[in-house]
Amino acid sequence: MKIISICGSPRKGNTYSVLNTIRENFPDIDVKILMLKDLDFRMCKGCYSCVMRGEEKCPLKDDRDMILKEMAETDGVIFSSPAHSHMVSALMKNFFDRFGYLAHRPQFFDKYSMSLTTGSGYGAEFAIQYMDKMARVFGFEVVPPLELNVRPGKQSEEAVQENKNKTIEAFKVFISRIEQGVRTKPTLNFLVPFHIFKLVSELDSKTFAADNEYYKDKKEYYYDTEISPLKTFIAKRVAQKEILG
Repeated sequence: MKIISICGSPRKGNTYSVLNTIRENFPDIDVKILMLKDLDFRMCKGCYSCVMRGEEKCPLKDDRDMILKEMAETDGVIFSSPAHSHMVSALMKNFFDRFGYLAHRPQFFDKYSMSLTTGSGYGAEFAIQYMDKMARVFGFEVVPPLELNVRPGKQSEEAVQENKNKTIEAFKVFISRIEQGVRTKPTLNFLVPFHIFKLVSELDSKTFAADNEYYKDKKEYYYDTEISPLKTFIAKRVAQKEILG
């Protein structure tokens, strides 16, 4: 089994240490850590070219496609970031900005993700919520997150051991979910955006050429799955009301 961790820490501190704990305690699993700070991964320009014209039209030619390939070839992804000012780090926010087109054209439906954050007790919940939300819209099956309280200064041995135990247990759950292969059935919270993006791509196929190409062969959802006719009806009506008024 192969796991990739996208680490948004600007230094090899607490978050990196947690990822190393995982790697050291699960030697039979290939755990690879991608430190965004060490990659050629530039700031998003917000030009929207990736959304409208296709991700290959991004003017920034750097390690983005390498990261995408790593995620595509793994069984699970750990999105990890320290909590900075009640949010993910700037590096992690830029990561999600650069891959923002995946909110329009998700592709990781066969992958699992876990969000991991470290902080001193303030704002970590918002960082977790954000990473979980972005992972879901990218297509990942999201498992319970790992939130660790790491206070500044030297920690007690008890606190260190407690965080280690939490880390190991959370990763065991992550691996178990991957091995089980169970996916959550689509809810209206996902069906509605699907039909909104599909409808917009049909109404304005020139502006949203990449979306139009992506959605043209899709019927009721991103992939074949059992969806009740009532849910589909409601989702389509909500999408039509949102776009057509």
